[in-house]
Amino acid sequence: MNVEKGKISDRQLLFLIAGFVQGSALLIDFTIGITEHQTWMVILAGLAVTSPFILTCAVLAKRFRGMNLVQINDMVYGRFLGKVISVYYIFFFLMTLSFNIRDIGELYAAFLTPDTPFIFLLAVFAATCAYAVAKGVEALARVSHLFVITGIFVVSSTFILLIDQMEFSNFLPMFDLPFIRIFQGIHIMSAIPFGETVIFLMITGCLDKTGHEVRNTFAGLLIGAASLLAVAVRNTAVLGKTQTIWTSATFQSIRLIDIGTVLTRMDFLIGVAQTVLIFFKCCLFFYALATAFAQLLGLKSYLPLVLPLAGIEVIIAATVFQSPIDHASITQSAGIIYSVPLMFVIPPLTLLIAGIRGLPGRDRGEET
Repeated sequence: MNVEKGKISDRQLLFLIAGFVQGSALLIDFTIGITEHQTWMVILAGLAVTSPFILTCAVLAKRFRGMNLVQINDMVYGRFLGKVISVYYIFFFLMTLSFNIRDIGELYAAFLTPDTPFIFLLAVFAATCAYAVAKGVEALARVSHLFVITGIFVVSSTFILLIDQMEFSNFLPMFDLPFIRIFQGIHIMSAIPFGETVIFLMITGCLDKTGHEVRNTFAGLLIGAASLLAVAVRNTAVLGKTQTIWTSATFQSIRLIDIGTVLTRMDFLIGVAQTVLIFFKCCLFFYALATAFAQLLGLKSYLPLVLPLAGIEVIIAATVFQSPIDHASITQSAGIIYSVPLMFVIPPLTLLIAGIRGLPGRDRGEET
């Protein structure tokens, strides 16, 4: 039995995925220090590398209609091994959500409200996410297009306002970085913005009508990827090689917007807009965590878990890293290694085993 009774449309799935990927715009800064002016190429390469695995997840969702990730694992791997794999996914959801919540805290502590206690920022943000998650996936899906429009507007408007300060010679020379740095950058971009979409296996079971999962998944993915690409191009064209010395290249480039006395210091407004996008991504991660945990425990509803999980997330987010530098360095290395099997190994293996065993079976397929 699925713990979520709400339903979403396939078009809403498109906006959910697009908004989710857009929420990773600030995380491009993790890659800039490694790939420098070739970050835009790494984004495209990461998208190309990840696409077959995202296709695998979309096909899994289509094959196991009406089922979430925990249910799929139980059916394919058996109750014991399936639950072990599900616990692995829950750990991934738990830790990644705490990293993203900390991103917001560091954003406000460093750029927007430096005098506000860090733990207070984390607690308020986590409580807001908990409130949204308690409303259910239907509520998030109904407003998903607003988040996507916000992301597109912010990226396009700042891009246009900074055109006069762009130097496209900043993209040269091309292909001058060592291969190992390009490879590491592709790994980061594959895992963080794109590979994390594996969480939608906890959401696709709520589709009221199926048949266009693959098309809408990739449409949403391309919209989100285009936003990330525009951010990377804007930062490189404006800042050039100096983007590697800033804590946040995104905020530094936006601070350069100065049109007379009308449009200055837009970084605060952009910070609020970026908060909205990360909030949406965190809500989806939080929803996946709560529903997966409830499904694993055999609960009828995930709602009793929302507040306890929010408290746990605040504690982890506040204590997991010593500093923003520690956060960035660990995310670039260990943080993206433990998640690789969950994104690039288990979904294809699950689909292969399901095909060999003929799962979910004709009766189950007709029922769902």
